[in-house]
Amino acid sequence: MPQHDVAALSDLPDRGMRPVEVEGAKILLIRDGQTVHAIGATCPHAGGPLEQGVRSGHRIVCPWHKATFCIRTGALLEPPAVDSLPHYDVRVEGQRVLVTVPPAEPVQASSPPDPRTFVIIGAGAAGALAAQTLRETGFNGRIVMLDRYNRVPYDRTVLSKYVLSGEPNAEKSPLQSQAYYRQHRIERRTAHVTHLDATRKKIHCADGSSMTYDAALLATGAVPVRPNIPGATLNNVFVLRSREDADAILAQAERSERAVVLGASFIGMEVAASLRERGLEVTVVGKETAPFEKQLGAQVGNAFVSLHQRKGVTFRLGQEIQALEGDGNVRSVALSNGERLPADLVVIGFGVRPVTDYLHGVPLNEDGSVTVDATLKVSDGLFAAGDIARFPHHGQPIRVEHWRVAEQHGRIAALNMAGHSVRYDAVPVFWTIQYLKRLDYIGHATDWDDIIIHGDLLKPEFLAYYLRHGRVIAAAGLDRDQDTAALIELFNQRPDWTPEKLGANPSSLLSG
Repeated sequence: MPQHDVAALSDLPDRGMRPVEVEGAKILLIRDGQTVHAIGATCPHAGGPLEQGVRSGHRIVCPWHKATFCIRTGALLEPPAVDSLPHYDVRVEGQRVLVTVPPAEPVQASSPPDPRTFVIIGAGAAGALAAQTLRETGFNGRIVMLDRYNRVPYDRTVLSKYVLSGEPNAEKSPLQSQAYYRQHRIERRTAHVTHLDATRKKIHCADGSSMTYDAALLATGAVPVRPNIPGATLNNVFVLRSREDADAILAQAERSERAVVLGASFIGMEVAASLRERGLEVTVVGKETAPFEKQLGAQVGNAFVSLHQRKGVTFRLGQEIQALEGDGNVRSVALSNGERLPADLVVIGFGVRPVTDYLHGVPLNEDGSVTVDATLKVSDGLFAAGDIARFPHHGQPIRVEHWRVAEQHGRIAALNMAGHSVRYDAVPVFWTIQYLKRLDYIGHATDWDDIIIHGDLLKPEFLAYYLRHGRVIAAAGLDRDQDTAALIELFNQRPDWTPEKLGANPSSLLSG
């Protein structure tokens, strides 16, 4: 293999990073004393420039969507990326850094035949990452994925952010090709699971078929809530969860002028931004006084109101919906204060509910979720991941409807299905993108005593720290890519952080 002289060792500060390009390959050099590592320089999820990310020990965090990789091997450590980085052999000769191109081929572990059958119900984020992880970590038995939709697993987060807006994006979707599933002997079946007997380890489907399993993962996600209000079933009233939903909204948007979004939720606000970018007149209606008030507080929520208003979106907040009105097709939204909003298109963003109605022999929580332990186990041979799983977090059971968390769950559940003993203790991370501005939320706070803001809420560009008893329990950052990447690593370290310690520049606390 040809070696290329790419840099002088003195050009790389100790623990520093430097991108280079060799024969069209973008490579990131990372120095550790007299040792240099070389990995791919761009994140395979959406092309984020890793030299702008944050290094923490042997980990590097992408600045954009916070995928995390090993600097020594390029191995994927945390999603939303689903692929590892290429790894290049490096030799330091004298004071010159020599890199071998093309990259080293990953070593494929060989495993003996395994008679077990693992079934994954659901082909979203959690299910897809579970199937992939099982093969990558050496499980050589049968893997069957059951899903109601005949579609290769894809990135659902792009629907509200990019598919509806028509703006270009670089996120990898589908997550893997159909050829990948064939190559790795992962059976994808279109099936509607109607009954799972956890005691007998047996699954029944609507077409009359059934199968038994040695281990199963419940990854059925959630479905949008449709409100019980008059007119909710009129034509041109939509929810958004699947690509089919997005296609239906787009078809109507192309012949519409006025859209009303019901609910100032994350999905509602993303849809509002996307439809506004398509040129529609958009009004957001919500009973809350500020978007995301429960999750992020009114200060941060109102920063997004100002952003949307500058783009031409109007709001009716603190309002109840009386009815949707029309003659077959929706024509207006009637509010409890007597106002009627003309509408050619209505999108409902009232949250989701877990899909668990097929479960038998497993206790369900009041919200329909399933309680799991720290290994994501429900009962003998049964695991749950993603939106349906209520899991322990710092001693408290929580349920988080985040794409990245679902992917993390899928990886951990797969390891434990295969007989490992791995706890899920990662820091929850969520992002929203509106008008190409991204807010990252790190941690989980159901309540707080105070919010400390660094930056400008009107610009908007800021960090927000959520405090309980004087300690930072969660943080949000808008247009603060490096700082939010650093906060993930700092929160992973689990010290009792204070806002004074973290300050306005938390990335400075990571020494690399």
